Amino acid sequence: MLGRLVGMLSGSKPSEPSPPPLAKAAVGAAPKAAPAAKAGSVMRREAMLGRDQKVAAYTFMLRRAPDELEDASLPDVQRLYDETLLNNLNNMEVSRLLAQRQAFIPISPASLDHPLIAAWPPAGTVWLLKVNANTGIDDALLAHMTEMKAAGHSFALDANALISPARHPLLPMIDYVMLDVSSEDIPVITAQMTAISKLAAGKQFVATDVQTLEAFHMCHKLQFARFMGPFITRNEKLDSPVLGPSRAKVLDLMNRVRTGAEQSELVEQFRHDPALSVRLLRYVNSPGIGLLHKVGGIEQALMIMGQDKLYRWLTLILFTGGQAQELDSAVLENALVRARVAEQLASKALFAKARDEVFVTGLFSLLDVVMRMPMEQVLKQVSLPIEITEAIVSQRGPYAPYLALAIACEQDDLASIETLSAQIGRDVAEINAVHMDALLWTQEIAVDV
Repeated sequence: MLGRLVGMLSGSKPSEPSPPPLAKAAVGAAPKAAPAAKAGSVMRREAMLGRDQKVAAYTFMLRRAPDELEDASLPDVQRLYDETLLNNLNNMEVSRLLAQRQAFIPISPASLDHPLIAAWPPAGTVWLLKVNANTGIDDALLAHMTEMKAAGHSFALDANALISPARHPLLPMIDYVMLDVSSEDIPVITAQMTAISKLAAGKQFVATDVQTLEAFHMCHKLQFARFMGPFITRNEKLDSPVLGPSRAKVLDLMNRVRTGAEQSELVEQFRHDPALSVRLLRYVNSPGIGLLHKVGGIEQALMIMGQDKLYRWLTLILFTGGQAQELDSAVLENALVRARVAEQLASKALFAKARDEVFVTGLFSLLDVVMRMPMEQVLKQVSLPIEITEAIVSQRGPYAPYLALAIACEQDDLASIETLSAQIGRDVAEINAVHMDALLWTQEIAVDV
């Protein structure tokens, strides 16, 4: 994985993605005027982990400003937002993401006949049905869902909606049941799971709004199949955080590289760490490097790497090296997406060296999570440019808006996205394309994590 990643990191930058076209207006007049979808409709993503604690899926939602939520239950408003969501995802080429990840896409049942869905790739797609008290379940809808199931589509529904007798006709179509576990009330959660399993066996349960690692463990024991919530990137306080010896060695090497240590000094440091030396030689001799002859010595390997590529390689070792921790893979994937989004957003304004540092800023922004210690303590142990430190710790400096915008893509914060986009001179409509490019890029290099 590291070989493929560092090779891509050191390669040429891809061309800047073009902004997606505007979504079409919904057909038909609403009883009450529906708000027009904004030209800069921005998608929000949220990662969903599998039982192996790796990212298995993403949910994609259309951000709505507070003044757009009032009429969200009106059928024509729902249709408009569904169409905007589908157009955005289509323009983002979300189908390319489905090779390795599922996409949970919220949609109202009335929109399942949309022309875009007819041509949608079924493999990897889970339609998360949005139902309310006014949602009708008729024979035509059930017949259409039956056809979609036969074609390979999957469906999900919220547990509270599914338990209602009015929704029972949907049971044969539902593959995933979404269950809010934020209460962490085990008796209530297990009672809901039991009630639904009695109605229809074989459903996969998705734990939503998982707040803490402890709650994740609880849900894992309860045999949930998928897990989503802030627990993935939340830095949970430890009483006595300790930096393991492997990561301490990596940080020391990074500091030596950063301060221009002589190659002989670096060679000596690697020779004192056989495990790290093996990883370095394995990377240098990987097919991605394309050497004609195998390298067997540390000194020659470091010459081939060069200091810039060595520094990035060591940065990634901080996530993947040492004793594996829970969620390390998921945190690395999220950090890589942040780094890539921030780097691409900076592509029109900053020179290559600064863009490289913006990437490192995004990657380092989650080091406190993976290393289980306060960020200030982490950054004290590694020599970084002041621009990177200020952006991460105090949200100031030239790199701060790029990191903030990358983080906003993970959150339901449309106002911040609009403000930050204007601040860096990028159109809001560009954010979706940059975001999807980062997800695809990260998926490609994280397959082997």
